[in-house]
Amino acid sequence: MPTRGLLDHYFPAIVNGVRARLHPRDFICAISELEEREGRAVTQADQVNDEGVPRTQDLARSGSDSASASTDHQRGEQGALAGKVAAVTGATSGSGRAIAKRFIDEGAHVYLLARGIERLRDMEADLGPRAVGLPTDVGDPSSVRAAFEVIEHQQHKLDILINNAAVYRPVPFDALTDDEIMIHFRTNLLGPIYTCRAAIPLMRAAGGGDIINTSSEATIEVFAMLSMYAVTKAGLEELGRALSIEYGREEIRVTTVVQGVAMGEGGGSTGWAWDPQYAQVAYERWNEDGVLRRISGVHGGQHADHVADVHLFLVTRPRGQKLDVVRVRSY
Repeated sequence: MPTRGLLDHYFPAIVNGVRARLHPRDFICAISELEEREGRAVTQADQVNDEGVPRTQDLARSGSDSASASTDHQRGEQGALAGKVAAVTGATSGSGRAIAKRFIDEGAHVYLLARGIERLRDMEADLGPRAVGLPTDVGDPSSVRAAFEVIEHQQHKLDILINNAAVYRPVPFDALTDDEIMIHFRTNLLGPIYTCRAAIPLMRAAGGGDIINTSSEATIEVFAMLSMYAVTKAGLEELGRALSIEYGREEIRVTTVVQGVAMGEGGGSTGWAWDPQYAQVAYERWNEDGVLRRISGVHGGQHADHVADVHLFLVTRPRGQKLDVVRVRSY
């Protein structure tokens, strides 16, 4: 499934609909089938405690299970990231999933931060003992703090932070609920603020590090009905500039990746479905505005694995070089 590119979970259906000139009604039917097939509803394994925080006991159990996992999947012991410790948010789907896998292939120990416990366990089993799943709601500072305490206890440092987690869905501005506004801000902007705050002391202990914040081409293209997504991603870009100035002297590089649509796997954000009525209106508008044509590319678009290649390139630059902003879009 696509990732933090603007139309992540729905991009294949949207692009195919544009090319086949589907009626919006048929497009919405396809979206509904996708949601049902992917099991978008939160499962029992994804439940949180009464305060809305993922069950903290799974943090310890998850780390323990990973430590005893089979060594059959050990890869990349001599890779470009051997000995490095990375944390990836939104790690169970799309680009986050691809980035985590690529980093592990290159020898890194990777902490997978996401809300879906079952997905995290599946990834641990697939990627091997250097993948540690930490059930985390990035929009909850207590949840983020607990996750980074595990990293500190186990590794005593952090070399790489990838802020990939995000949510969005089309809603008319005047129809936004208070909850929808706050979920966008908590996940897309406050989440990276909390993770960066927790990561910087661990990067200081490592002698420096790399923070990569994933923005969106929604800050370049104008998408009707995605105001909260665009606003929070624009804020994330400003956060990157501020942190780059403040912590560059401590060898902490901060890069903003402005990402477009990318095909990937994983099923999108846990428990975050689109309203079919608004999806139909948005699809019609984006098609009329020509946005879908511009973002889809003429060569079939990029894959999440290509996005992972870019991230590997960024975190392996010599210390005398930094890339402040990189645009990675379908072509």
